[in-house]
Amino acid sequence: MDFSVSYEEGLDVVSGKIEGDLTVEIAAEYFAKVGEVASKRGCERVLTDVRNAKLMASEEAMLALSQKLNAIGMESNLRRAIVLHDDVKGYKIWENCCFRQGHTRIKLFYDQLKALDWLGSN
Repeated sequence: MDFSVSYEEGLDVVSGKIEGDLTVEIAAEYFAKVGEVASKRGCERVLTDVRNAKLMASEEAMLALSQKLNAIGMESNLRRAIVLHDDVKGYKIWENCCFRQGHTRIKLFYDQLKALDWLGSN
């Protein structure tokens, strides 16, 4: 497991990167850290880079985690862009789980610059 979370002041974005196997346990730790940094900085924009991660979670596990997002610090008002390389099907399932829990400000991208543009738009 390897992830990092930081605040990019010039962009006013919480930036995170996950590499290696991405399980729901790792995702929960990551989301807790993102929520902490976002709250501390008063930032509602999150860029997550999973291009070097391998999604290792069942649909049931993703649904269960999506139901706990608010409790671990990921507020539904956060605007979240996920930059991925492949496995769009797995991340689309995650996106749909989040939507069903009221986290509707989430979008998938292949291009990091387009993700940043979307984060900066209204």
